[in-house]
Amino acid sequence: MKKTFTLIAALALCSTANADSVKILSTGGTPGVDEPQLMGLGISPDGKYVCGPIEMGAGYFVGNLDTDEYIFAISEDEEGSELRHIDNNGVAIGYNGPGITYSFATREESVLTPPEGDWKYILGEALTNDGSILVGSLVGKGFATYAAYSKDGGEWTQLPMPSDEDLGRYAGQGSTAKYISGDGKYIVGTVGNNMGPATLWIMNSDGGYDVDPFYTRFVIMTDEDLAAGEKILFGLSPIGISNNGKYLLCNGTVASGESFSLVPVVYDTEEDTVKIYNEDQNIDEYGMGLYASAIDDKGNFVGIIGQQPLYGSVGCFYMKAGATQAESLSTAFPAYGEKFSFPEAIGYVIPTAMSADGSLILGYGFYSEDFYDDEEPAYFVTFVINTGEGTSVDAVTTASGEPEAIYSLDGKKLNKLGKGINIIRMPDGSVKKVLGK
Repeated sequence: MKKTFTLIAALALCSTANADSVKILSTGGTPGVDEPQLMGLGISPDGKYVCGPIEMGAGYFVGNLDTDEYIFAISEDEEGSELRHIDNNGVAIGYNGPGITYSFATREESVLTPPEGDWKYILGEALTNDGSILVGSLVGKGFATYAAYSKDGGEWTQLPMPSDEDLGRYAGQGSTAKYISGDGKYIVGTVGNNMGPATLWIMNSDGGYDVDPFYTRFVIMTDEDLAAGEKILFGLSPIGISNNGKYLLCNGTVASGESFSLVPVVYDTEEDTVKIYNEDQNIDEYGMGLYASAIDDKGNFVGIIGQQPLYGSVGCFYMKAGATQAESLSTAFPAYGEKFSFPEAIGYVIPTAMSADGSLILGYGFYSEDFYDDEEPAYFVTFVINTGEGTSVDAVTTASGEPEAIYSLDGKKLNKLGKGINIIRMPDGSVKKVLGK
């Protein structure tokens, strides 16, 4: 890892906060010219902090959406840098050469140190709500990876592998740890050769983890499985897990005639069931398939229409929990559509993360004030969609106790919830934006 240089800037969001609104993170200058191009990848479960790379990996950023303050680090490492996930304390995890964490509060970068052995470095991936458990992959000789975790600042520990019988056609070494539930109960990753199927590790009574090769119950692993005709999934790749640990979001492969289709798959960890979204989708007019990217605690999820984020898609979608037909992201959230419907339609936008309650959707995309004007500059920006989901006083009260104070957007103290967006201060000092009806 080479030396990094940190810049601090206060960014103004380009629209005021209200339900079904979109904010573009910008100083008001031109990204890539007057300011960095932000590519948001992670949003904290409480919706306060964001993180991601800048300039296609030229550095990274972390930001506080409440104060509109963002910190940029410019990387000199030839491999670039990226922050992938961020907790409720503003600590993000990723890499800058080796794996790192970066704290918004202290403005300090910490290198993730592998245990003794033939490890090159750790690739940081995700962390719990309070940052007490980190997950990632130990990178060894030949750059083979092995899923691992660190608990309470302790040494990184490899996660167990399934048996060769459970690995089936994926038998072999190697694994990854990609995601973790907010409380640390579930870790999600892959096992075996060829970046094998989605796998769960579940915390046991000793505080360690046991592997659950749940994929064997749903994925075609043998010729006998194929002949039985009871399973339709030929592959299962992990995409994320809801903060409450209930929903594991995957992209699955199913046979469609003589070809294969990419479809979202949601595994319910409590019910041990899968929902395979293999219905023909009205919004998928070219039959490209849906590629999911993030899920919230209710089971709402987002993604792209296509098989490859950016340049390999023809739009973005929003799937409401319980629905079988997805909506275009532009249709579901018209305020977003006003700014991004055209770049979304040509595959230049991707939603990347959701707050736990689904009230905020993070993403980035190619943007211009006027795409039809050849002289208008175009650049990547990070956006935040306020969906209006999960924003009720009842939900806030249940989670954190009675609100300590309620304010309007212009700072006036209120006796009760007003119409539109309210600022709620909770007894623990946290601040939430709540929609009043």
